[in-house]
Amino acid sequence: MVLEDKRKDQTETDKEYEALAFQKAREVVLALANTISALKIFPSHHASAIHFRQDFIAKLKAFLEQFQKLELEIGEFAFYYQGKPVYQDEISSKSLPFFFFKDGLRVLALYQGMDDQEIGEFLDLVRLESAKPAEESDLVNALWLKDLANVQYYAPEEFIENRILEERAESLNKKGLQIIPQELANRAVEINVNREKIFSGKLELRPEEKQALESFQDQELPDLPETWQQTLDFAEAEGEARPEKEELASGREKPGGGLAEKVALSPEEMELLNQLVERNRQLSPEEEFLNLMMEILALEKDQQQYQANLDILRNFYQESIRSGRFDIPILLDKKIRDLKTLVAREQPEKLPGLEALAASTGSLQVLDEIRRLVDQKIELNYLALFEYLKQFGDRALPFLGELYEKIDHPEFRENVRQLVRSKLRENPGTAAIFIDDQKPALTTVMIELMREMAGQKVIPHFSNFLTLSDTGLKLKAVEALGSFQDEMANKILLGFMNDRDPEVRLKATSSLKYLGDASRLSQLIKDTSSRAFRQKPFEEKKALFEFLGRSRTPEAFNFLRRMYLKKSWLPSATELRLCAVAGLEANRSPEAVELLRRGERFINRRVREAASEALVRLTLNEQK
Repeated sequence: MVLEDKRKDQTETDKEYEALAFQKAREVVLALANTISALKIFPSHHASAIHFRQDFIAKLKAFLEQFQKLELEIGEFAFYYQGKPVYQDEISSKSLPFFFFKDGLRVLALYQGMDDQEIGEFLDLVRLESAKPAEESDLVNALWLKDLANVQYYAPEEFIENRILEERAESLNKKGLQIIPQELANRAVEINVNREKIFSGKLELRPEEKQALESFQDQELPDLPETWQQTLDFAEAEGEARPEKEELASGREKPGGGLAEKVALSPEEMELLNQLVERNRQLSPEEEFLNLMMEILALEKDQQQYQANLDILRNFYQESIRSGRFDIPILLDKKIRDLKTLVAREQPEKLPGLEALAASTGSLQVLDEIRRLVDQKIELNYLALFEYLKQFGDRALPFLGELYEKIDHPEFRENVRQLVRSKLRENPGTAAIFIDDQKPALTTVMIELMREMAGQKVIPHFSNFLTLSDTGLKLKAVEALGSFQDEMANKILLGFMNDRDPEVRLKATSSLKYLGDASRLSQLIKDTSSRAFRQKPFEEKKALFEFLGRSRTPEAFNFLRRMYLKKSWLPSATELRLCAVAGLEANRSPEAVELLRRGERFINRRVREAASEALVRLTLNEQK
């Protein structure tokens, strides 16, 4: 009884030992794949490459110290340990198992005694061969030439022989020659043909060949439609019936199962499948690295190692920004969000680290690095840059405004324009962020967008243009205000009438509209007697009198009549009378026309001629 217990305990101990060895082997192989991917992307002196290399060396040496030997069987898309898969990757374009398998390697054994130098040489060997085109790399030959002391491998002899024969045949074919069987080498072969009997005779078959032929002829092949090559695809599920996309030609029986029922995707589905396959083929080394890192983070149990991997991703993120590869941060941000969703339920202890990584990648300090790239005129993917900055939300709006001025790229500018338009519709107060003398191109766009909106919510924000110093921008803003039928627009125009630039003041005065505000009209009439008004240029005074005339109010008409009929030879009085002529012309009422006709008899020549010219213009306008 005691002996049976000992045997049972020994059996359980062996199982635990094998399970531990399998788990450790899995970690080592995963570290190997991770290291090879990193070495493809980063130079050998890079911190990430050094980290992965040291991590693999440490794990491999620890494994060999405990278990003496790591023996891996190599399948087409997987590594096996103890007959069970420890690593799988079925995308041949990037699969590490497939890279080992294609050259004939079937078993790889690493033995205790490998030091850091030998492991490093093994890694460099794999990296160099994997970096070559598939038709040029040969891992088996490289291992044979390197002859590492503690590395053994097995490649079937027939595989190597066939490889040699294939290469020899290929070489001869390039020269227009064919390979000669060994038994015929160095022999003269005489061939005689009897032309009379060339089409006579019969073919003798052995019994097993006759049986195979009869068996083949008895089988019924499915009747496929003529377009089967175009509709060939995968069924959605085993045994699941799919409705027919098209009826077969009349008179043809519907196939009764088999391949035809399982290969019936629509052209749209076929196109989507082809796109997915092509996307996998074009997977970049950076995306491959990120996919591997996400898998490692999901599987990692050691918290310290987990944090170290997060630091690697953070460094990778920052280096991608410094090199202008904005598609990588976008992809990484998405994968971080996906991983957070994946681990939230089963591994909540990993969430704080992922959230800290997301917070660090979302820091606005990265904008300084982007500004440096743009200022140095480095060629960038501006569409990817826009998509990356859009992830920051409203925090990045001032920076996007800055880049709009610096980057003369049509699509980038159009994307910024559309984003600004949407932000203005959500909150017109956003306009203040983008109005700046130092950003004339963007400020011009703001005037256009605000003019398009033409709503009461956006008009008050035209007051931001009052503080500008650029005359051209202020004139555009005044022009936009003049297109509104709104008292608030008039109020802001009054502000521009006090601008230090006479051109802006004149434009603002000419853009005023009377919309029924009698108190403001009275104030303007009162202001004409002030000293400040008397010091204004004649054109500004004239523009104000024209506004009074357009108002067509009794108060304004009486004021114009009084100024027009005022008798004085002082130059200032004559100037006001000339302004009154312009106001009466703008009024166009019968009473105004009658006053102008009276003016043709005035003694003051300048006023008399101005009245006559005004009447001529009014007559011509009536005739049109």
